[in-house]
Amino acid sequence: MANQYKWITWLQARQALAARLADPGMVFWADAELKLYLCEALRVWNALTEVFNADFAYTATAASTWYNLGTLALSPRLRTLTDSVLYQQMQYMLLEPPTGGGAWTGTQQFSLADLQGALQTARDEVIQASGCNLAQLPPLSSTPNVRRTVFADSTLEPRRARWKPDSGSPVTLSREDTLAFDAFETGHLQTPRTPSAWSVITGPPLAFDVDTAPTVPGAYDVISLQAGANLVPPAATLLNLPDDWAWVARWGALAELLGRDSEATDRQRADYCLKRYEMGMEIMKQANWLLTATIGGVPCDTPSVREMDAWGPEWEISPTAWPGLVTAGMDFCAPCPVATGAQSIGVSMIVVGNAVIPVLDADFVQASRDTFDEILNYAQVLASFKMGGEEFAATRPLEQSFFKAAQETNSRLAKCGLFSDVIRGEGQRQNKAQPR
Repeated sequence: MANQYKWITWLQARQALAARLADPGMVFWADAELKLYLCEALRVWNALTEVFNADFAYTATAASTWYNLGTLALSPRLRTLTDSVLYQQMQYMLLEPPTGGGAWTGTQQFSLADLQGALQTARDEVIQASGCNLAQLPPLSSTPNVRRTVFADSTLEPRRARWKPDSGSPVTLSREDTLAFDAFETGHLQTPRTPSAWSVITGPPLAFDVDTAPTVPGAYDVISLQAGANLVPPAATLLNLPDDWAWVARWGALAELLGRDSEATDRQRADYCLKRYEMGMEIMKQANWLLTATIGGVPCDTPSVREMDAWGPEWEISPTAWPGLVTAGMDFCAPCPVATGAQSIGVSMIVVGNAVIPVLDADFVQASRDTFDEILNYAQVLASFKMGGEEFAATRPLEQSFFKAAQETNSRLAKCGLFSDVIRGEGQRQNKAQPR
């Protein structure tokens, strides 16, 4: 980073947190533990304020239409956190030996299987609520004169479908339902022809129906919200969540672990975790990820795929389509026009990047002087969780101060631009055009 804060190092930040906790020798809170809490505090601050804006450029080719910034090399939104990191943090917070995804050496209150099951459930709930794990599925073959197609069981919610016959022009299907088919398409069951619409609400789970059975072989091109990969410790598995929002799933997992009827039951902290989990999901639903974009060095619009399908039908195969960066949801986009043959297209974006996390002791913490104390406040709250009872409850004012500071920062930033309200909503255009 050419422009960065250079006033407090990573080591000094951890020492400041240890002093806050009256544990300068890092006896009750290990140095590795303090790192986790400060990392999360930086990530939560960025999740709430979206201040770590970053430039990103990539080259689009004919090899792919859609690009996922969560997996694209060198992306400032690259998803790097694994389940092992969250297991370790949960173990610290539950006063268990911090083995991460390794062999469980703690008490009988919990087990690694408990942590894995709770985290996987919460992770997939967060994906569903936020729509943050989109993918273009491999082509789904269709059988002539058959209206129904079945998905793999990793499918959470199909968002868009196109019919692509083996020969001929593709058709982007409008999302409707069986009642609309019956009311507006007379004879749609009696006269097979090229399908024009699809429905996912009147069939069984993991299936969709088209209005009219196609008469020729082909395949469906589907963009779908997908469940995360199965967590299989001791192997470390990517969470399929944006790094700055992984904490939401962690609170959900802790809420389940502490809310069970067992010797681990702690209703007070379970309720606290559940509130943080629900709050996090609601905020994440409104989170932005994209600010502006250029195609070939020229500023362009960033329409949702729903808008683009309406304004420029079959824009994916039209060389004269209006230039833009089409967005299907968080971190999922396609340049338009789409590259063909040996053509390449330069795409530049300004995105809400991941919080910058220090690595070495001498690295500088990327926080301004006016916000670092609030980040320490939140890290202290996280560190105090394992004490429970009155000691943890006493940190509530620190947490309130942190959230209030984030709100004030957002209010100030909203007044710093002519169109800040539009810019900070560009990444939500698909959800606005096609509510979930």
